[in-house]
Amino acid sequence: MRKRLCSLLLAVCLACTMLVIPASASGYNTAVQTALILGGLTSDQAANPETSLTRGQLAQLLVAFSPYRESVTSQGTTGTLFSDVNGSDALAPYIRIAVQQGWMSGYTDSSFRPDNTVTLEEACAAVLNLLGYDVTTLSGTFPTAQLNKANELGLRDDLPCTQGEILTVEQGAQLLYNALTVQNADGQLYADTLGITITDGRVDVSSILMGNLKGPFVAAEGTQLPFTPTAIYRNEEVSASAQLNQYDVYYYNENTQTVWIYTKKAAGRITAVGPSASAPTTVTVAGTEYTIGTSSAASVLSSLNGGGVGQVVTLLLGMDDEVVRVLTGEQADQVFYGVVQTSSRSLVENNGADVLQSVTVACSDGVTRTVNVDKDLNFPAGWLVQITVDENGESVESIDEKSTSGTFNDTATALGNMTLADNVEILDTTAEGVAGTIRPSRLAGVTLKGDDVRYYTTNEQGEIDRLILDDVTGDLWTYGVLDDVRNLVNIVDDSSDTTTTTDSLSSLADNVLPSTSEILYSIIDGSIVSILWESLTSSPSSIISYLLNVASDNTSGVLSSVLGYLGKGANYVCYIDGENTTLQTSVKYPVIAGGIAVGKSASGTVKSMVQLMPVMVDQLGAASVKSGDTRYKTADDMQVYLWYKGQYFPTTLSQINTEDYYLIGWYDNFGCTAGNKIRVLVAVQKD
Repeated sequence: MRKRLCSLLLAVCLACTMLVIPASASGYNTAVQTALILGGLTSDQAANPETSLTRGQLAQLLVAFSPYRESVTSQGTTGTLFSDVNGSDALAPYIRIAVQQGWMSGYTDSSFRPDNTVTLEEACAAVLNLLGYDVTTLSGTFPTAQLNKANELGLRDDLPCTQGEILTVEQGAQLLYNALTVQNADGQLYADTLGITITDGRVDVSSILMGNLKGPFVAAEGTQLPFTPTAIYRNEEVSASAQLNQYDVYYYNENTQTVWIYTKKAAGRITAVGPSASAPTTVTVAGTEYTIGTSSAASVLSSLNGGGVGQVVTLLLGMDDEVVRVLTGEQADQVFYGVVQTSSRSLVENNGADVLQSVTVACSDGVTRTVNVDKDLNFPAGWLVQITVDENGESVESIDEKSTSGTFNDTATALGNMTLADNVEILDTTAEGVAGTIRPSRLAGVTLKGDDVRYYTTNEQGEIDRLILDDVTGDLWTYGVLDDVRNLVNIVDDSSDTTTTTDSLSSLADNVLPSTSEILYSIIDGSIVSILWESLTSSPSSIISYLLNVASDNTSGVLSSVLGYLGKGANYVCYIDGENTTLQTSVKYPVIAGGIAVGKSASGTVKSMVQLMPVMVDQLGAASVKSGDTRYKTADDMQVYLWYKGQYFPTTLSQINTEDYYLIGWYDNFGCTAGNKIRVLVAVQKD
C-alpha cells in the first residue's frame, strides 16, 4: 500500500529492491539501519557505530529484535532491578525483559553491570537464547559450543570477530540482523515470528519500517511533534522545516526521528463512491478516484451519514494519496491554479438530451483535476485557470498572467528578493497544456526572465507558495534519437500524386544526403561544425536546399515540386526511452539525425520536433560531462545508446567510457532557460 513511501525512505540496496533509509541514517549499513528503525539503537548510538557494545545496549538490541519490543513502554519505571540499574534508567525496561526471558542474567552480587563491554561469545550466547536454543544440549562447553552453533546457523556472517574480542555497536546490530534470517529452535525462520519479510535471503527493511510507523495524524493549529526530527520529508521531498500547519497530514518514526508531512488535497463534488454507498472504500472527486484510508473518512462519506455522490468535499491526502480526513461545509473551500490540458463536450441524457463540457486541468500541487463547466464556455489547452471549490461546487475561470523575475539562490529557497515557502508548488507548462511539477532544487542558480513566469501566488508571510512557469526546464519535451536520417524525404503519403517527385527526392537523398553513421563520424572528427549543423537543421526547407545545392546538376523536374513536398507529413522512426517508436506527423520537421526533442500536446499529438545540438564528450561525471573546458549538466533521465552498423542499442552509462568509445552528447539549446542539459548520449565504439 505504501510502496512510494518505502522507495523514499530507505537507502539500502537489497537483493531485488533499492530502498531508501531516512537521511538521519543514510550513512549506516543495513544492520544498523534496521536496528535504528526497530528501536534497538538510538540515533546517537547509531551515529557512533564503532564504539564498544555494552551489556545494557545488548539488552536493548535483543528486545528490539523480539516480539517484546511493543511492550517496552508498559514496563513502568518503579522499583530497583539490580543494585546498579534503577527502574527509571533508560535501559531498565530492556534489561528487565532480557532477564525475565532468560536471554541474559545478572551477577551473583545482584548487579547487572550495564556498562560492561560484551565479547563475541557472550553476545552469541544471548542471541541463541533469544532464538530458543537450549545451550545445555549443544556439543562442547562454553564458549566453543556457542560459537560453533552461531557459526553453523549463520549468526556470525559478516562478523570478522574472534573469541574474546569485544563487539562494537555495529557488530552487535549485525549479529541481531543475522538472527532474522536463521531458523529458531523450533525450525521456523525467526523473521516470520516477528512479521518481518525476508526476500531472497535478505531482510525487507520496508516491512520493518511500516510496522514501526505512527500515523496518519491530521495537524490542528499549533500542533507540535513529540520530538525534534532530524529528517523531514514534505510531500516526499527532503525539507528543512518540520512546521505543521492546520490540516497537514503527518506520520513519524520516533526511533529514527523522522517525520513525513503531506499537504496534498483533493476538492470538489463527489461523482462516485465504491463499492457501495453505505460502506465506501473509494471516492471519486474531480475525475480522480482515491482510496479511503481511515474509518473516520469512510464514515463521513457513507450514505448512512448523509455523505456520498453530490457532496462537496475536500479530501486530506496522506501516503500514496490515501484519504485520511474529509472536510465539508466552509472547511471544504479551496482554490487551485493550473493549466488547461484538454476540454471536451459529450452528450448527457439525464433529463433530456444536453451537452456536458469537462475541462481537465493540471494543477500546481501535482494533481490533475477534471471539472464540469458551462457548455458555452471556451477553455483552450494551455490556458491558465483557477479552480474554486465552495459549498456550491466547482467552478473554473481563466486568470491573467502575473509575472516576476530574478535569480534563484544556490539553495533554491529564494527567487530574487522573494523567499520561497517551504511547501512551494512549482509547475512547468507548455503552450500545448503539457505540465509537470518540479523540485525547487532543479532551479538552483537559474535566472528567470519576466516571460518565464506565467503566474505566482504568495502566502500570508509574503513567500511564494505557487509558481507556474513557461517551458523553463525543457523537461516537458520528449527526447530520443532519430533512427534513419533519410526518413525526412523517403517517407511520404502513399496517396500522393507526386510519385515521380517522391522517387526523385528519395533518389536524391540516397545519393547526396549523408547517412547517420556519416553524420556521427563527421561530428566525431569535427567536420560538421556547430554553425553548419544549426544552419542545416534550422528548417525542412534548409535541408531540401542543402540537397538541391549539393546535387544541382540532378534537380531537373524536382525543384518545382519541393514546396508541395514540404507541406506533407512524414513518419519518423525513433528510439525513445529505449523503445523503437514511429512518430506520425502532418508536417515535416527540421531533424535529420541523432538526438531530437519532440513537443507534444497533453493528448500525445506531435506538435513540434527540434534537432538537438551535438557535442563531443571528453569526460564523464556523476551528473555532468565535459567537452574541452565546457561542462554540461546531464538530465536525470538521460538516455544512453550504442550506435553500431546502422542501429541504436539502448544501454546504460555504466557500460561505456571515454577510453573505448567516442561519446556524443546531444543537448537542448532551443531556448529553455533552465535547459541546455545533455538529454541523449550516443556511444560509438572505437576501432
